[in-house]
Amino acid sequence: MYEKYYQEYCNEVHKTLGSYLFWKMIHNRAASEPELLSALNNTPTSWIIIQHALQVTLFMTLGRIFDGDGDAFSADDLLKCCIEEIDTFSKKSLRNRKIKDQNGDKPAWLEGYIADAYVPTPTDFQKLRGELTKHRKVFEQIYQPIRHKLFAHKDKEFIGKADQLWAETNIDQLEEIIWFLHDLKQTLFDTYVNGRAPLLQNSKPDVDFYESDYASLLDMVKGT
Repeated sequence: MYEKYYQEYCNEVHKTLGSYLFWKMIHNRAASEPELLSALNNTPTSWIIIQHALQVTLFMTLGRIFDGDGDAFSADDLLKCCIEEIDTFSKKSLRNRKIKDQNGDKPAWLEGYIADAYVPTPTDFQKLRGELTKHRKVFEQIYQPIRHKLFAHKDKEFIGKADQLWAETNIDQLEEIIWFLHDLKQTLFDTYVNGRAPLLQNSKPDVDFYESDYASLLDMVKGT
């Protein structure tokens, strides 16, 4: 189950990063490049809908990642799975994965690699759950109300008062949450694939992977 859960989590992080970085680029470039803003204004309805769709995707995906409903998959379910299937991270399991990667062969370096591998304990993953909880609390306090009252539902109380919900948001804070989710993804990858201790490394996503694609599209719209 771990591999299925991990892949699902990766998909959710990819959607989060993709929607956030595209929204941010459109906003920043339109504000700083008059030629692009003019080009976007040739088809304003399209770009208003695109930016709205990116916001909806971002907030709905974050909501799923931090979902506390026991019937819905969440990042915490992934970490609980790590604890429940702790043998998945044993040296025996790692050895079998490495042999499989080598098409059944046992390379000369394998035993030394396995000897140096870290074997995580349930406590290691509980610590990651604690870090996840810190970010979930920020999401639930500031961003979940936006998801619930503006995007998932249209709360009558906030019709014409959406600015009240956005007032507490902060780009740096939101980015910190998103960066953490990526760091968690990379940490679990390194533990499962490379036998490393599950310690957060402040790993940053490959922003260029997303931005190079988005920049090409906006350059075409701009006519450059």
